Amino acid sequence: MGFTSVDEQLLNECQQQNWQDGATAVAVWVVGQDTALVANVGDAKCVLARIAEKAGSSSSSSLRALVLTKDHLAIYPGERARIQKAGGHVSADGRLNGRVQVSRAFGDAQFKPFGSSAVPDVTAFSISSRDCFMLCGCDGFWGVMDPQATVELVQQQLQAGRDEKAITNRLVNEAVIERRCKDNCTVLLVLFQRHDVASA
Repeated sequence: MGFTSVDEQLLNECQQQNWQDGATAVAVWVVGQDTALVANVGDAKCVLARIAEKAGSSSSSSLRALVLTKDHLAIYPGERARIQKAGGHVSADGRLNGRVQVSRAFGDAQFKPFGSSAVPDVTAFSISSRDCFMLCGCDGFWGVMDPQATVELVQQQLQAGRDEKAITNRLVNEAVIERRCKDNCTVLLVLFQRHDVASA
């Protein structure tokens, strides 16, 4: 996995430039026709939109949002244990050494000796005919946008004939202008089967 080598390069650059910055990430690799690998560090998320099974469906939308990533927050027991083993601590408000919420990130050189890591969680799944699209976004976006509501909004936009750029612009505007996101706000839309979304 290239995450640790990217982290090493960023740490070297941070040292040369005297930067104290860090970044979370989510990446998706589509292997062949039907397999995807999703990797993340921190609290960037990947959400899959899958056509729901008809039986037992209680929502008006035919799509279900499936979160494919796992947040890495210092307050979570496994993350806390690694931090404490490295000599760090988690404050009462869930921050690594009282400073940052995420326990895995690129950069953040000052926290690496205390258990911060760039080792990702990796999830593999088979892409089926029921999978319509994925959304990858940073915590600023997902902090104000609910995954299921976002999937439904994208579905509506696709059914209205809007293209990917217009849809992602709409999503960012919703997060920043309507929902007052104060953090960075990035989202990427990956379509698998447009015709399924339009007819769903």
